[in-house]
Amino acid sequence: MTRTQAIVNGFRNAFTFSGRSRRPEYWLFFAFVFGGAGIVSVLELAIRGTTGGIVLRAFQIAVFVPFLAVGWRRLQDTGRPGWFLLVPSAIVVASTFVSGSVFQHMLGLVLSPFGLGVRGGPDGIVGGMSIVQILAGLVIVYWMSRPSQRGPNTYGPEPRVQ
Repeated sequence: MTRTQAIVNGFRNAFTFSGRSRRPEYWLFFAFVFGGAGIVSVLELAIRGTTGGIVLRAFQIAVFVPFLAVGWRRLQDTGRPGWFLLVPSAIVVASTFVSGSVFQHMLGLVLSPFGLGVRGGPDGIVGGMSIVQILAGLVIVYWMSRPSQRGPNTYGPEPRVQ
């Protein structure tokens, strides 16, 4: 599968959460999404003098569902339910409800060993949730890098056989 085919398939199957996606399709679309976000950020910085503006947000919104769908199908290709992809995101949502600002608490978690962060209270809970989120994300990346489950599985036939 070429880069162009992976990008086209990602958008063509944007709302398809059934079936399976092989590793090249997922990782090439992943590279497009993160590379595209980087390019859009640099262009926005050069043109508008700021990053994270409306252009980057529009790009992120445009690729959100296709990226979620291809990741969902990739997990199913390894024999795991696609909803496992939502676990790290659910931790972010829960952390936000607990504290209001996940980034602030993650930064505090990183700085706390140096005596620069705040400890205890919600910080401790959010810090723990941040660690769990990072670990869950690493597990997802590991699963995404695993070979396809050979033969048909619960989610459909093996993509290369079709």
